[in-house]
Amino acid sequence: MSQWSQRRVGVSAEAACIVSDAACAAADAADAVSLDGHTPECAEVDGVKARLSELRTREGELQSTIDRLVAERDAVRAEVASAEGELDALVNAPVSRGRDPFEWLPDELLVMVLVMLPLAMLWSGACERVCQRWARLMESSPVKRRMQVGKWAAYEAGAIQPRALEGHTDAVWSIAVGMDGKIYSGSGDMTIKVWNGEDGTLLRTLVGHTHAVLALTVGPDGNLCSGSYDRSIRVWSGDDGSHLRSLVGHASYVFSLAVGLDGKIYSGSHDDTIRVWRADDGAHLNTLIGHTDLVHALVVGLDGAVYSGSWDRTIRVWSGEDGTHVRTLVGHTGTVNCLAVGRDGKIYSGGNDRTIRVWRGDMEHPCRRSTVTLQESALSLWGWTATCTRLRMTAPSECGAATMARISTLSIETPTRSLR
Repeated sequence: MSQWSQRRVGVSAEAACIVSDAACAAADAADAVSLDGHTPECAEVDGVKARLSELRTREGELQSTIDRLVAERDAVRAEVASAEGELDALVNAPVSRGRDPFEWLPDELLVMVLVMLPLAMLWSGACERVCQRWARLMESSPVKRRMQVGKWAAYEAGAIQPRALEGHTDAVWSIAVGMDGKIYSGSGDMTIKVWNGEDGTLLRTLVGHTHAVLALTVGPDGNLCSGSYDRSIRVWSGDDGSHLRSLVGHASYVFSLAVGLDGKIYSGSHDDTIRVWRADDGAHLNTLIGHTDLVHALVVGLDGAVYSGSWDRTIRVWSGEDGTHVRTLVGHTGTVNCLAVGRDGKIYSGGNDRTIRVWRGDMEHPCRRSTVTLQESALSLWGWTATCTRLRMTAPSECGAATMARISTLSIETPTRSLR
C-alpha cells in the first residue's frame, strides 16, 4: 500500500472514533430527557434525590420503632400470662398452708363450729382454704346440708336472685343434669349447650345435629346422649363434650331417651318403636315393637325394667335383660306425655287426660291399692311458687294404677324480681 493510501486509512479511523464518541454522547443525552421531552434541571434532580434519601431514613426509623413496640408487646403478653398463672394458682388452690386454729378440737365439735358460721363464709370457699382438715370437714353431711338448706332459704327470701340461662336462639326442647352438676339443654336451634350448675355460666356448645334436639339423658358413665328430629342419636363425652358416635336406625324423629345401669341406651321414636343400643360401641341390639303411636317417654325402673309411655295412651313394660314385653299398663284416657321413677320404685305417669297415675314398680307384684290425700301446701323453687290445694289420690279398679284427681285449683305465682 502507498504512503498516501495509509494516511487516508488513518484519517478514516480517526473520523470513525469521533463519530462513535458523538453517538454515545447523544445516547446519554437521550436518557436524560424527561417524559415530556424536556431535560430536567440539575437542582430538581438533586431535590428528588434528597427527598428520597429522607424517606428512606424515615422508613428505617419507623421500622426500628415497630420492632421495639413488637418486643414490648411480647414482653407484656409474657407478664400477663405469668400473672394469670399466679392468679389461677391462688384461686384454685384447694387449701392454704395456714395453721388450724382449732386443732385441739375433735372433728365432731369442729363440724358444729363450721355449721354455725355465716352462710356467706361457707359459700365463699374461704373455709376450705384454711387447712386440709377444714377442707375435709366441709364435705361432711351436716355442713353440706346447712349450705343447701341455707341457699334454698336465701332463694325463697329473695337474698339470692335466680339466674336465667340465656344463649339459645330457638325453643328449648330438652334438659338433663349430670352427676357432676352440669346442665345440658337441647334446642330447636340444633345445638346442645352445657352450663355450669353452680353459677350458670356457659361452658360449651355442642354442634352436630341437623334439626331440633328433642331428648337428652346422661348415662351412668357421665356421657351425654341426645335424640333429634334428624332421626339420629348422638353420644357426647361428659368430660370435654367431644362427639363419640352417632346411632342411626330410626325411621322418624327421636323423642325420648333413657340409659340403663348396664349402659344400654333406649330410644323412643315417632316410628312407634324403641331401639336398644350398646353404649360402648353404639351397636344396635334390639328393636322393641308394640306401641301403635309415638313413644313420647322412656324411663328405666329401679328393678331394671324399661317403661315406655306412648301417644297410644298406654305404658308398656319391657324386660331390661332381653327386651321382651312384660305387660301393658292401661288407664290413661289421653296420650301419655311423661314418666318418672320415684325413690321407692314407683312409676309416675302424666297424660293429656290431666291426671297423674302412680304405678308400683315391682314387676312381680304390680297391683297396689292406696288412698292418699295431699293437703294444701306451697312449694317454692327458683323464685316460682306453686300452691296445690287438696289433691286427692284414689285407686281405681285397674291393676296397679292410682288416679290423682284435681278437686280444687292449682295456681302458679310468678316472682316479682327479675330472673336475670
